[in-house]
Amino acid sequence: MRSLSRAALVLAAMFIAAPALQAQASFGIAAGATVPMGDAADSYKMGYHATLSLGIKPPLAPIGFRAEGMFNSLEVDGADASLRLMGLTANGTYTLLPQIYLIGGVGMYNSKLSLTGSDAENDFGFNVGAGVNIPLTGFGTYIEARYHHIPVEGSSFQFVPVSVGIRF
Repeated sequence: MRSLSRAALVLAAMFIAAPALQAQASFGIAAGATVPMGDAADSYKMGYHATLSLGIKPPLAPIGFRAEGMFNSLEVDGADASLRLMGLTANGTYTLLPQIYLIGGVGMYNSKLSLTGSDAENDFGFNVGAGVNIPLTGFGTYIEARYHHIPVEGSSFQFVPVSVGIRF
């Protein structure tokens, strides 16, 4: 009889706690400055970007997942042209403190110069960064900076988007 009441108690606790332990999904939108780094800083001026994201994270676990689509635009230094850089990334997140997190992942990047005869290129790359969550009632905001590295023929293209976003 005693083991039956323990089993009933454990089962009741599981049904009560299960909804709180389910992964929480979030949708985010962000924008900000894109800073070229390394060799790219010699050829491009600071630009802008916009990002859409979909994240999944269990509330008690420090690890989560975020998929993102982004659009960046950088002006060519000394020319009347710009670089359009789009990307799709798959990222893991790790919560260090309740409001501070690390993020990193891999992605496919598509770039194209606005010059006539310029072809679009697709390249794989990776990104690493950190952010700060600012929780508000019903939604949250965040500030994030990430280093993106895209290996290209004989070189690499590097940039850091600094984002301010809203997560629902």
